[in-house]
Amino acid sequence: MITSSRRYHFGLLLLFILLMLPVLACSAGAGLEIISHQLSVRQFTGDLNSTKSVAIVSGAAKNISNAPIDNPLIEVTFYDDQKNIIGSASTSRGFLEPGEIWNFSAQLTLPDAWKARDYRITGSTR
Repeated sequence: MITSSRRYHFGLLLLFILLMLPVLACSAGAGLEIISHQLSVRQFTGDLNSTKSVAIVSGAAKNISNAPIDNPLIEVTFYDDQKNIIGSASTSRGFLEPGEIWNFSAQLTLPDAWKARDYRITGSTR
């Protein structure tokens, strides 16, 4: 027979486990830390059919875990001064050793890329 005290403790244990699942899932990709990043924009002129511009976010990411990371990924979303999305870019590499620093560059090439004023950057370990 299960007493109400045991049922209460079992309920608390179950609640704790359910609350911890998202935390444990997020910590799996926590080995990649973006340690620096900056935006640069370049506009290239040409005729109306070939005008291009480039927005680049370059920086450094570090493997802060004790294990190698396979396929680290940096994703960048670019925004204009009105906070409208202009586009996105990503970059990855095959392998990152523990403690290794990766100098990355994510490039967006579009006619309106020169309008980039802000960006959101994320790193993940697929």
